[in-house]
Amino acid sequence: MASSPEMSETVWPLRTWVLAILGALVFLSIQQLHDLPDHGWAWGPRLVMALSVFLGVGGLAFGLAWQRGRLLAAIAVALLCGLVAGGTFIWNNIPWQDGGSEGWHVFCGAITAGCLLTLFQAAQDGWSGWPARWAPSGLIAWRREAILYEEVHGHLWTNALLLALSGAFMLLCIGIAYLMAEMFWLVKLDFLRVLLRKEWFQALMTGAPFGAALGLLRDRRGIITALQRVAMLVLRVLAPVVALAILVFLAALPFTGLAPLWDTGGTTPIMLVGAALALFLANAVVGDRAADESRSVILSGSAAALGLFLVPMIGIAAFSSGLRIQQYGLSPDRLWALTFVIVASIVAIAYAVAILGARGWFARLRRANLHLVFLIAAITLLLSTPLLSFDRIATAHQLARLSGGQVSVENFDYKGLWFEFGPPGKAAIRQLASSSDAQIRRYAIAAQMLKTKWDEPPNAGAAEKGAALEKRLTMLPGPFPLDDAMRTRLIRFDACNNYTGVPCIVRYVPGQDYMVVVAGPAPKCDRCRSEISIILRDGKGGWSDDNVYVRDEKALDAQVAAIRAGRVEMRPVQQRQLFIDGKPVGNVIPPQNEAAP
Repeated sequence: MASSPEMSETVWPLRTWVLAILGALVFLSIQQLHDLPDHGWAWGPRLVMALSVFLGVGGLAFGLAWQRGRLLAAIAVALLCGLVAGGTFIWNNIPWQDGGSEGWHVFCGAITAGCLLTLFQAAQDGWSGWPARWAPSGLIAWRREAILYEEVHGHLWTNALLLALSGAFMLLCIGIAYLMAEMFWLVKLDFLRVLLRKEWFQALMTGAPFGAALGLLRDRRGIITALQRVAMLVLRVLAPVVALAILVFLAALPFTGLAPLWDTGGTTPIMLVGAALALFLANAVVGDRAADESRSVILSGSAAALGLFLVPMIGIAAFSSGLRIQQYGLSPDRLWALTFVIVASIVAIAYAVAILGARGWFARLRRANLHLVFLIAAITLLLSTPLLSFDRIATAHQLARLSGGQVSVENFDYKGLWFEFGPPGKAAIRQLASSSDAQIRRYAIAAQMLKTKWDEPPNAGAAEKGAALEKRLTMLPGPFPLDDAMRTRLIRFDACNNYTGVPCIVRYVPGQDYMVVVAGPAPKCDRCRSEISIILRDGKGGWSDDNVYVRDEKALDAQVAAIRAGRVEMRPVQQRQLFIDGKPVGNVIPPQNEAAP
């Protein structure tokens, strides 16, 4: 565990008071920033988010790093961590805005800030002066003496525990405040209820308890260290269980094949999360130092197995990512997934080399972990900047696929380019809107008219031209003309669903103003069931975007059988409506029950 000077440090009330006041001021400042009026300045929201994250991350870093007599060092690392995390909003825009990436730049900035803070804390604990020589060899020797793995790993755990416990105390204080407000209100004292409705007071009530708890817990480092030991001892028990489960999973692959994995559509994230769990539990067994190593053969063998299982798991994730890229080309999300797979591959190879060596693989694994912290900090710092513009790379690749004929004009993802590829994607759609190809030009112009990413793509109907829909469509009571308006409506997600390709039953008689649609369950989904809906004509001769679901869960099979057999009719039903001052109000009411007195 971390053996910092704080292990024997006496209680320091000043730090607790300072952190309580600082927490209140930081949360209040963030609240006031978000309360500023929006004057339509494009950079306004970005600066607000950047300053908010700078204050939040910087405040947390200061609270975790400040030690007696080292105020300036804590301020310096707080500023650095705040700039790294908050700067992601300056040079990468706000996540989800203008079709940008979904927060991965911010995630990388936060990881970088966390690594920098942890390395600073470890160096601060082992500080013995500046390097004797500033040459690379001198810096490496100084790093080996100043930054020890047990300090780095210990601070990672204690930081997580401190933040979690401080957050729990903050929630407890907020709950007590609301309880007291209700108690006061019972005796006609409503001042606390009024204050709790004020956003500035909510900010103070959130920040002050968090900062105070952080200061109090840091004064009791021994308790946090004991919690860390207990957590690691408990987590070690899970290592054999998870190792056995992963072994069964990998052993089953030769018999089941990889096809079931590809059918899920989420193989890469599942494998990455599983690999992260294996990594976490293996390190719980390895411990911070030789004294913490498990002496159990079962536990040490499980840790070795978990470390080695990283290679096939990451290999499956890499193959899955490559398969998706080959099928659909690059997208920002796929590039992020590919990047995480590459980083995970480096970790898996490092673990395999450490474990498969001679005796003493626990020590080699700890050394590898320390090197990986520096490597991950450097990689995430690079990824938090716009130097690698995944939006631009993916956009260029998709345009190359379109111009090279790898994807047809009908199947090109115009909607995705407009909503998910950031500013480069929008610029590409505008460029395609002036293309010499009339079909591309029409689809690109239509894509710009879409209001949300959930709208139907402009080429949805074109992708279904031919017999694609008819192959899975059952027309009742007999074949009927399938015009463009009906086809376009049926392929939507709430009808016959073009994306899953479900079997579909449509009961329609030409001339009627409605059709009954039975969409079959999604392929290879055991828990999915059919959906029955009614789609009505709209006032323009087309079909309404809305539908009425009429499925009865208990009688679903009987309903589907009745629809197939033709026992379907639309009957007029008499109902009542309340009118006030000649205007209808409320819902319609069933006819009067004549049997009622």
